[in-house]
Amino acid sequence: MISKIISFNSIPKLESPYLIAAWPGMGKVALTAVTYLREQLGATYFGQIDESDFFAPTGAMVEKQIISAPPSPTNKFYYFKSAKIKHDLIIFLGSEQPLPHREYAFAKELLKTAKMLGVIKVFTTAAAPSDMHYKDTPRVFAVPNHQDMLQELLQYKVQFMGDGTIAGLNGLMVSIAREMEIEGVCLLGEIPFFTVQVEFPRASQMILGVLTEMLGVTIDMVDLELYADEKMKEIEPLAKLLTKEKETRQEDADEEPEIPRSGDTDVPEEIRLRIEKLFQKAEFDRTYKSKMKLKEELDHWNVFDDYQDRFLDLFKKNKGES
Repeated sequence: MISKIISFNSIPKLESPYLIAAWPGMGKVALTAVTYLREQLGATYFGQIDESDFFAPTGAMVEKQIISAPPSPTNKFYYFKSAKIKHDLIIFLGSEQPLPHREYAFAKELLKTAKMLGVIKVFTTAAAPSDMHYKDTPRVFAVPNHQDMLQELLQYKVQFMGDGTIAGLNGLMVSIAREMEIEGVCLLGEIPFFTVQVEFPRASQMILGVLTEMLGVTIDMVDLELYADEKMKEIEPLAKLLTKEKETRQEDADEEPEIPRSGDTDVPEEIRLRIEKLFQKAEFDRTYKSKMKLKEELDHWNVFDDYQDRFLDLFKKNKGES
């Protein structure tokens, strides 16, 4: 029986379909990968989930200096059939994560419907933040929901996560699929810590290289590769700021030793307290803006080295996709 919150234009006849689902998360990795897959396959829209029970506005949109109503979230189903693949595909794309504490119920309804449609395996994608260099090729980690799937995954260019967490629906879906006796795999693309709130499509590209092989489909990756190259140009200045500033300051110090570096005794106590408050704010809201405001303060007083490890921990604390 189809859930009352899900409406279909029509129900396609599908052959042992796989479900590929994605929601927003760190680095926009999941949504970029699965949206690109849908576009390249030309998958057909056939239904949606009513958002009223699971979503509510949490802010206002400002457009041309005026506050406007926030857009309604979208939760859409698409399907793809081809004689060239063994399993037809259902693609689900959600534009927002559900309200806190409603994620489980939402995923459960989605998977009940997927099972009704004959889905036998679930795929999600996510981000795996690490200390990788931003120009390195991102690794892809595969996390199945059953021990027996590990052997099957060895044939693909993936690594295994070991222990950890995958927050948000991109991880929760695969966990609930296990409860419902549906095989599932989450593919995580590696991203640098500093890009958790910056789009990093190179990871999406690497994920799709593995996912399309698993699905048995072939897509043109040129547009995504070009897009990833463009984003790398935008990321590079930030990467240099975060990863090379220490060496630059050291070189400057070597050249001009007469200029003392501010230390604990050189910075007024009220400034130390201000820095602590900025750390607390960055830890609380985890926004890129608050982290950069903190870094500007540290740089202004030339104490970034004193706080470098703690500052980088702000990015590491986001580890585990949402």
